[in-house]
Amino acid sequence: MSETIRSRLSHALLSMLLAVGLLFPLLGILDSALVSPLLLLPVAGIILLFELASINRTAALAAAGAAAVLLLLWLFTMGGMLTVSDVVMAIVLRFNGIHSAIPLVASSAALLLTVLVTLVSCFACLRNASVLPATLLCFGMILLIYLTGSEQVILWFLPALAAFLLLLMTERFPETPLPRLIPFAALLVALAFLLAGSGTGQNALRQKADELRQAVLDRLFFTEPRDVFSLSRDGYYPQGRDQLGGKPNPKDGPVMMVSTPRTTYLRGVILNEYTGRKWQNTTGARRYLRQSARLASMREALFDENLPPLSVRNALCDPVTVSVRMINDSASTLFVPQRVRELYPGGDLVPYFSNSSELFITRNLKAEDTYSVSAPLFQAGDPGLGTLIEICSTLEDSAYSDVIDTYTILPGHLEEPVYALAMEITSAKASPYQKALAIQSWLGRNYRYTLDVDPQPSDIDFVTHFLLDTREGYCTHFASAMTVLCRMVGLPARYVEGYLAEPDESGNALVTGLSAHAWTEVYFSGFGWLTFDATPRRTGNNNADNTGDSGPAEAPSAPPEETPPEPTPEPTPEPEQNPPQNSPAPPPESPEPESSPQDNASGSSAWFWILLILLILGAALRIWLTAPGTRAKRSGSDMDRFDVWTQEITDLLYAENLVRSKGESPMAFGRRIDRSARFSVSLNSVCECISLIRYSRSVASDTDIGLVRDSSILLKSELSRPALARYFFRRVFVPVKKRPSL
Repeated sequence: MSETIRSRLSHALLSMLLAVGLLFPLLGILDSALVSPLLLLPVAGIILLFELASINRTAALAAAGAAAVLLLLWLFTMGGMLTVSDVVMAIVLRFNGIHSAIPLVASSAALLLTVLVTLVSCFACLRNASVLPATLLCFGMILLIYLTGSEQVILWFLPALAAFLLLLMTERFPETPLPRLIPFAALLVALAFLLAGSGTGQNALRQKADELRQAVLDRLFFTEPRDVFSLSRDGYYPQGRDQLGGKPNPKDGPVMMVSTPRTTYLRGVILNEYTGRKWQNTTGARRYLRQSARLASMREALFDENLPPLSVRNALCDPVTVSVRMINDSASTLFVPQRVRELYPGGDLVPYFSNSSELFITRNLKAEDTYSVSAPLFQAGDPGLGTLIEICSTLEDSAYSDVIDTYTILPGHLEEPVYALAMEITSAKASPYQKALAIQSWLGRNYRYTLDVDPQPSDIDFVTHFLLDTREGYCTHFASAMTVLCRMVGLPARYVEGYLAEPDESGNALVTGLSAHAWTEVYFSGFGWLTFDATPRRTGNNNADNTGDSGPAEAPSAPPEETPPEPTPEPTPEPEQNPPQNSPAPPPESPEPESSPQDNASGSSAWFWILLILLILGAALRIWLTAPGTRAKRSGSDMDRFDVWTQEITDLLYAENLVRSKGESPMAFGRRIDRSARFSVSLNSVCECISLIRYSRSVASDTDIGLVRDSSILLKSELSRPALARYFFRRVFVPVKKRPSL
């Protein structure tokens, strides 16, 4: 059998193993019904055509041209573009938890993936491709199996693992026929299978793997059901989430313990659009990883991190630390002040932020979860705050026009008397800050706080009914009214729900369901958002009809204690209304409907680690086999040993980015390195020896070999850590014959 035929058969076998080991698991993850032994026929046919086209350069070019023409014809004249679009859409929906689309395009998906995976496998197994492409493909498939919890497809992946091991061994032993290496690869794969099935050490492996898996999922996906905060959790919205008003039934159960130096408004949900019946968020449902450096500028703008500007900041702007310890389970929302400078999540909490400046984690909060924030605690009415806002108003604020566009919109049905009331309240005030304070104070003085309200009519605007008819209500009435009145006089404002933490003398605040509250945030140019609380102060006992006429609200205090009976049974968590759009697998569905991610992960955890260990062992084996000492022992002559250590000198210098220039002799190269005083070992004599042996008929002696060997050992001990990493990376992935030598 000629060398060419033997080479093509070896490549075909490796391609077949890799293609089957990648294709079948991929199809099994999408839909097990897609996997069929009949797919082996098109895989074999594609590989056969690839081998025939690779006989010589002319055949390869002709085949590539013909394939390109056929592909274009299929895409643009035979409906191929539509087929590809349908398949891609079905796959995207599958990884978003929707399984019904894949069966509709089953045959097209199976055929397209078969062609694509087989061709990729053929190119990955080419001799000049090294083992790197196959490594990346195998590791990528391991991650996909692992992250989707698809333990059932592990066996189908074993051929790809065998192909990877064979590629690794054939690169190191190019003269060894492939059939002689197959038993060794089969033995290693069988060993992995037996270890994974034996249960040896699986508990520890599963624990570590689950931790790693959860960390990856938290940063890339949302896979656990979770809630978003709403006052409905604490007994408000008695008429449903789509209707403000009605007589609430607040709870008094403990929620969290907060350590803070002053009264703190802990934001939960921030809503921008008023419909007449409710507030809702239309700024976008997408969530962003808070730790992402790429999104730092977006985060800074949303949380006013650069406002006020440093040039005008004073003691009011100094951040303080607010620490939260959850006492009971809650939503996925992190309750924080408005201007978060730094966030310190405890435990496994992974924070995300939204376009409305809300903060979330990737699961619901649980009892004993902790986190802290550093933030300045601005509140309307603070001494000196008006002067600071006036100074800031003279500075440029590039975001102000966008804020105006988003947070001054009102529904068209609002009546003229409400607009007239807003103008009357603010007519004597000059600055935006004074206008906002006037609205807050006016509402606190002229409207009565009570929980005992009549049901809200569904055909009457909520704010209009409160301002012109009933003139009494609780926090959602006052916050909604202030937000609407501010917008009527041109002040950008938004509606906020959360909790109010009022610390005792020790700086600790027990936050309960009675602390649930609603308030308003108003934006001032150059300064940013500021908290306003128009709900009147409470006096007397906990009677629901206490009025709040204890003076102006410029220095806000706690909202009225919203009295509650005994806690009611916890409702079923409401599904989140704003799932992230940058996640390929949003909740509440898990990646596989038939079992939860954690159930599947517990079965596939050990497999993941076993396969990862095999890859690491393969890399370690290659490092050992390519070690200069190992290669020198296998060398047949003194010249071969000399070449091995010369190559080692070259690789070490290359790792430190020291490369011989074009036209530069080895001796000149050695002198240049010595002049830089980068290493304690002198390379001038080494390069002189190499030049003498290379460019003359001299034969390397034991002395010459010893000089180059000892110099390389000393040189390696002085490499920097990054250089050592580059050195070992080349040892694993770059064949020796492709690495230049002095």
